[in-house]
This record gives sequence, C-alpha cells and structure tokens, in this order.
Amino acid sequence: MERFLKRSLKYRVTAVLCYAIMSISAVAALYPFIWVVFSSLKDNNEIYSNSFGLPKTAVWSNYAEAWKGARVGRSFANSILVCLITLAVLTVITSMASYILTRVTKSRLLSVYFSLGIMIPAHALLIPSVLIFKRLHLIDHLSGLMIVYTAVNISFAMFIMNGFMEGIPRELDEAATIDGCGRAGIFFHIVFPVAKPGIATVATITFLNCWNDLLLGLVLISTPARKTLSMTISALKGSYVTQYGLLCAGFVISIVPVVFMYLLFQKQVIAGMTAGAVKG
Repeated sequence: MERFLKRSLKYRVTAVLCYAIMSISAVAALYPFIWVVFSSLKDNNEIYSNSFGLPKTAVWSNYAEAWKGARVGRSFANSILVCLITLAVLTVITSMASYILTRVTKSRLLSVYFSLGIMIPAHALLIPSVLIFKRLHLIDHLSGLMIVYTAVNISFAMFIMNGFMEGIPRELDEAATIDGCGRAGIFFHIVFPVAKPGIATVATITFLNCWNDLLLGLVLISTPARKTLSMTISALKGSYVTQYGLLCAGFVISIVPVVFMYLLFQKQVIAGMTAGAVKG
C-alpha cells in the first residue's frame, strides 16, 4: 500500500511538472501573437509609451487603412490565387507520381531521386529562375511565381506522399483489379480517397511556404498590383518613419488564413506527417 501511494504521488508530481512546462511553453509561443494583435489596435504614440499593455482606445482604423490604403486587400487576393493554384497543381502531380513510383514501378531509386531536391536551397534557384523566366516572358507575372513555388515544394511533397502511399495496403489494389478496375480507376476511386491525410499535409505545408515566401516574390514580381501579401507588408516599413500599428494590422491579416488552414486540416496533417516519418 505504501509503495502504491509513493508511485501515485510521484505520478502526480510528474504530471504537475509536465503541465507547468507545457503551459509556460504555450504562453511563450502565444505571447508574440497576442502582442501583435494588441499593437495593431494602437497608434504609434501608444505603442511607444505603452508597448506591453492593453490598448487604451482601440484604433480599428488601422485595419481599414491597411486593407485599402496600403493595398493589402489586393495583395491578399493575389496570395490566395497563387497559393490555391499552386496547391491544385502540386497535389495532382505529386499524388499521381507517388502512386506510380510506390505502387506500379516500385522504384526506390527514383523515389530517392525525386526527394533529393529537398537539399537544394531556394536561394540557388534565384538566378536560373530569372534567366529562364526572362526568356519565357514570365517575369513580373503571377504564373511565373506559381511555377517556381511548385518546383520548390515538389520534392518535399513527393517525400511525404511516397511515405504515405507505401503505407496503404496493397490488398486494396488487388481487390479492385479482380473487380475489373484499371490503373486510373484504382487511383481515383481507391488510393486517392485513402491518401487524404497525406494530401492534406502536403497542401497545408505548401500553403504555409507559399504564403510566407518573400524572397522569390521580390525577385520575380515588381508591379505593385501583382505583389503578394508578404511583399506588400514588408513595404509598410519605411526608411525613416514606420506606422507600427498599420504594420501589425497587416501581420494579423496575414496570419488569419494560415491559422484557418491549419485548424481545418489539423488531424490530417498529424496523420500524414506521422506516416511520412515512419514509412518513407
């Protein structure tokens, strides 16, 4: 009985310590976001005089000025368009390619080859991208940005999808073949629906990468009307004077789609990342 009480006390102390550490970590992670939200409701004078306190009077006009005056609304629409088209193209390409590599040809060498692009930094693609797109007249076009984003993210997407496709039971393919289903039918009616967690993982991570990108956009896009949200927000910081309330309002606007995307596919992302890490 005494040993049981000691174990129970030890378990409780450990649980309290774990919850305390997790709570402190959660506060540390959320505090910068909360600070940005509060700062977006202040003017410059209050940000300097009351940096860490609650806003005395909420300045909601920061959001209206950022959305209309700073062209954040137009850039928001550009970012949504670029991200959605990139996601659609990347999802179709990687899911089909992973299906062929892991379930038809079963070539480990080709799977590794397509995943090697993860080791190539995005900076190494800047000069080749500019030279190629200049010849194709895709400089300063959103379509060129979509192509680059697809190329940059395709290796990681293939890595995740390969790991997930290998975890799908092959008996499903055999049963569908016996029922007279062809390769296309097996993919669209059997494999693709089962692979939704992996596809959701690829879509979420690709969306985050495209949405937060600044470097490639600055190199390929120069017209203000075609800039993405990250480029427009970076331009809100002036050389001599910066309206920090306006800047923080832009940050909050840019964070909302990212949070929504993750909350929407949270369970699928965790399942897809686990499958990719264990199986790949």
